[in-house]
Amino acid sequence: MQVKNTNGILPILVIIFTFLGSFASPLTSRTDFDGANLNFVVFHNPPFDVFKRGPNGTFTFDGVGLDIIKWMAAYFNFKYTLVAVNQTLVEKYGTHEASFYQLINDNEIDGISCAFFLTLDRIKRMDYTSSFAWVDGFSLVVPRPGEESRLFAFTRPFQPTVWLWILVVMIFMVGGMTLFTWHINRCGLVNDAPVVNDNTHHKRMKENGQNIFSYFSSSMIYVVNTMTNQGCKEAFGRHSFRILVGFWLLGAMVLVNSYAGIVISSLTVPKMKPPIETLEDLAFSKDVGLIIRHDVLMGEQILKATNGIYKILGDKVRPYPNQILGDPFKVNAMLETGKYGYPFVRAFNDWFVALQYKKDRQCRFHSTKPLPVPHGYYSWLLKKGNPNARIFSKGFTNLWETGLIFFWGNRAIGVARAAECFDGKRQKSKAQQVSIRLADLTSAFVILGIGLGLAILCFSLEQIKSMKSLVCFIKGNK
Repeated sequence: MQVKNTNGILPILVIIFTFLGSFASPLTSRTDFDGANLNFVVFHNPPFDVFKRGPNGTFTFDGVGLDIIKWMAAYFNFKYTLVAVNQTLVEKYGTHEASFYQLINDNEIDGISCAFFLTLDRIKRMDYTSSFAWVDGFSLVVPRPGEESRLFAFTRPFQPTVWLWILVVMIFMVGGMTLFTWHINRCGLVNDAPVVNDNTHHKRMKENGQNIFSYFSSSMIYVVNTMTNQGCKEAFGRHSFRILVGFWLLGAMVLVNSYAGIVISSLTVPKMKPPIETLEDLAFSKDVGLIIRHDVLMGEQILKATNGIYKILGDKVRPYPNQILGDPFKVNAMLETGKYGYPFVRAFNDWFVALQYKKDRQCRFHSTKPLPVPHGYYSWLLKKGNPNARIFSKGFTNLWETGLIFFWGNRAIGVARAAECFDGKRQKSKAQQVSIRLADLTSAFVILGIGLGLAILCFSLEQIKSMKSLVCFIKGNK
């Protein structure tokens, strides 16, 4: 009986161990390079890789790419040598194409430290790992919009259409009051009673300098006084005049109170310029230019597009060759000026925003929400026909499952160091009422300055006219 039980248990144990071994084999069986040396091209690829050239051909390299190479070297038992990208090729082809050239034509180069978005052209020229090293979407990095000018802040409570109709109504009111006043004085009617000596009345009005222009200016001052809530004495007691003025006062009361209730917030709450959030916003922006890299997929698509928004962006940037770059250092330098927008992978854009915040301690730039374009999956590129592509694919699968790549990438991007720039609630909390500053009242002082200047000019003309009249009078008496 014991023998039979033993024979029955053994096959079951064999099946169990075989089943468990099938799960363990991918993790334990891996290619051992037996300490062989592999050469990798390195270059500056922010935010993941930082490459700096030193004197006499020396350089420093650090970042996610180096972390991956170290992990792969330990996992597959090989040594590695880092080879700097050829600067002459960079100046001729751009950073990415220069590294591709070295990989394809230099027999000593085995791969590139950076991961690339796969295109049909790259697949034809090089082999790639089927497992990706990074996945990311695309967005825009653009300068954060500043405040609108406070010079015309006093006009914000009303829309332009409202201001237009206020002006039209004022013209009709001034015209009606001028006509009524002129008719009353012309007919010699005061308080609905005719003046007995009409000739005497007209003579007195003429001596006082009363004419149609005087009526117009008096009516204009009356209308403006009521609009500015200053008040003014009623010119005549006739019912027609009182009805006209009465309804004007009712309308002016609504307008003045509506304006006064909004103007304070218009002056004290900063109003920002419209932000750039989409490719369309960037394409039609007159204040923000465009930077593209001709050696990355997004740049290639924009420059080769024949229709759609990409063509509009291409037409915008083509007249300015200095904005079509292949050097990431130049891209960073131009972006720092705050005059350009840049469509690229979101990781780079977030890193750039965080980097500038670290420098300036303020959020000068903004990384938009993901653009409506497909996500990019980035793989290692190796020499064509190199069997290492399949080997490294298994390594990337296991490395991704550890979460280390995601950890290294987020550490390099450093969003946590600039949380203020990515937290919408913090940004909104800053748009609150503050004390009225001198800059907020610039428009009021400008208006006063214009009025003073016009008054001085008018006074000078009046003096010149008086002097001419005096000279003519003296010559006439002689």
